[in-house]
Amino acid sequence: MFDLLCYLPIVFGSTIIWAFSNLSMRRKIIDAISSITNALKACLLLRYPITSVNFKYDLPTCPYKWPDGQGDIGKFLAGEENGRRWRKQFGGLYRIWSGLVPEIVLTNPEHVQAVFADSDKHIKAVNNNSGWLLGELLGQCVGLISLGEWKSARRVTEIPFLHKRMEDYIESICHQVQYHVQDLHTAGGLKDGRLNPVRDLKLLPFRIVTTIIFGRLEENTRDKLEALIPLRERLFQTALNGGLARFWWGRLFRPSIGSSLKRFKKSWKAFNSEIYGDLKSKGVNTPLVNFYRAVDIGLITEIQMLQTLDEILFANLDVTMGGISWLLVFLASSPNIQAELRHEFENHGIHKSSWSELTTYVMSSSTLLSATIAESSRLKPLAPFSVPQAIPSKRTVGKFVFPKGTNFIVDTYALNTNPEFWGDDSTDYRPSRFLTLSPTKLRYNFWRFGFGPRQCMGKYIADVMMRALVIHILQNYELSQLSQRPMQSKDHTSWINHPDAVLSCERIER
Repeated sequence: MFDLLCYLPIVFGSTIIWAFSNLSMRRKIIDAISSITNALKACLLLRYPITSVNFKYDLPTCPYKWPDGQGDIGKFLAGEENGRRWRKQFGGLYRIWSGLVPEIVLTNPEHVQAVFADSDKHIKAVNNNSGWLLGELLGQCVGLISLGEWKSARRVTEIPFLHKRMEDYIESICHQVQYHVQDLHTAGGLKDGRLNPVRDLKLLPFRIVTTIIFGRLEENTRDKLEALIPLRERLFQTALNGGLARFWWGRLFRPSIGSSLKRFKKSWKAFNSEIYGDLKSKGVNTPLVNFYRAVDIGLITEIQMLQTLDEILFANLDVTMGGISWLLVFLASSPNIQAELRHEFENHGIHKSSWSELTTYVMSSSTLLSATIAESSRLKPLAPFSVPQAIPSKRTVGKFVFPKGTNFIVDTYALNTNPEFWGDDSTDYRPSRFLTLSPTKLRYNFWRFGFGPRQCMGKYIADVMMRALVIHILQNYELSQLSQRPMQSKDHTSWINHPDAVLSCERIER
């Protein structure tokens, strides 16, 4: 019986699309939608029963809404606001729906530990529980596959991003930061003392990571790559919006989805193949060359490689920009922290240090510089909810028993601002708190890159980029607010938490 749930969206969706073309049928169909949605709610609760240990009550659950449930719009585009509302309504442990799949929301560290202590054995949700189009873009990337496939793909693709490799990149990254900011000063908003972090710095992390993966590209080749960004962003936004994009048959009713996807896949494969052929003919060894070699010997499939490259570059474009932009907004609101950082730069001789000394400083995790980034990430996590993943065995969490295969997600705002751990000033920007907290204490109280061995493999390069950028900006510019409420100014069109703010960025005359 319950297997029929998989086919209901096809019949339901086709009927609705046909009926809405007939004006006289609309009222009846609207009533029918309500009835069928209520029936689906009942079926889903029967299909996925979660009861308390003593069998006296059921897990608090958000009502299902066809076809996405709460979906990616509810979790990501409006996730910060929804998280607060859901916590108030349902408490600290509750269930939402992503399509027809239930996801259990965790908000406190004890529950997080109970679930994620064996996170290396978790199974990532198929296509992130986001449906067909997301799966076509990223369903086989290293971040969404599991077990043996994940281990093999991760061993291949993480090599350029290991901690020990970061020192090799620092000089190049610092130069790229310098050139990018100089371009903004001569031809961008900086010439007028204004900085829009998201718009002005968007391509900086993309170009840094591109250089790591492909080597230095000719300008026309780089332009060809960056020309793919708008198409890829439109596809990803369509996937997150759900609806027809959840289902393979949705492209029958929206042919533009299928044609855009085909065009992107063809262009992305051709671009990487062309670069690989050029590098191979020149005898140049880069991570891209090593990835193709891994495909040849069967360590990773071509689809996994291409989608992981997509994840590294396109998917993480928004992710990295979220971290960078909020960091600069917090610093602009904290002139005292800027002054303390400049003092720290002087104490470490940044103005006159050698590359080896600068590298030591940038790589240190015990500096105020490192703490400012961690504190920004705590208050403005990259996404309101983590990626769903399923437990490998039955377990009790709180007062409820969850069967093997249950998907869990973390409410990152609730965890990162929990006053029981972070104190009465848990919502204040105070970087110094990280100077006294050990990684052990932070383990299940702070979400940034995930938990355990499946943490984001780009975490080290993200930190190095942000540290290099802050050093250059604060050595040369004074940041301040232009808006009275920059923390409340958010770009609601991005799945990643981006500020919608312009900062004053005045050059420091020496």
